[in-house]
Amino acid sequence: MGDEDTERSKLIEALRQVAAHDRAALHLVYDMTSAKLFGICLRICADREAAEDILQDVYIKVWNRADRFDAARASPITWLCTIARNSAIDWCRSARRPATLPQEAAEDIPDEAR
Repeated sequence: MGDEDTERSKLIEALRQVAAHDRAALHLVYDMTSAKLFGICLRICADREAAEDILQDVYIKVWNRADRFDAARASPITWLCTIARNSAIDWCRSARRPATLPQEAAEDIPDEAR
C-alpha cells in the first residue's frame, strides 16, 4: 500500500471516529486537511479573515456530519473539499460579495473619455 493509500485509510478511519464524537480524531482530521481546505476557502472568498472563519465552520460541519461520510461513494478528501467549497460559496452569497475578475478584465472596458 502506497503513502497515498495509507493517508486515505488513516483519514477514513479518523472520520469514522469523528462520527463517534472523538475529539482527538477531529484534531487528526484537522491536522491532515486544514492547509488544503483553508486554501480552498481563501481562493473562493479572497479574504483571509473570512477564510479562517469559514474553515472553522467547515470543521463544525464535519463534526456534525461525519456519520454521513461514505467511503464507498467518495474519497474523504473529496468529501471534505466539497464541504469547504460549499461553505465558502455560501459565505460569498450571504455577504453578497461580487465575484472578482482578474485585473486583465478591466482592459476590455471601453474608456469613454478618449
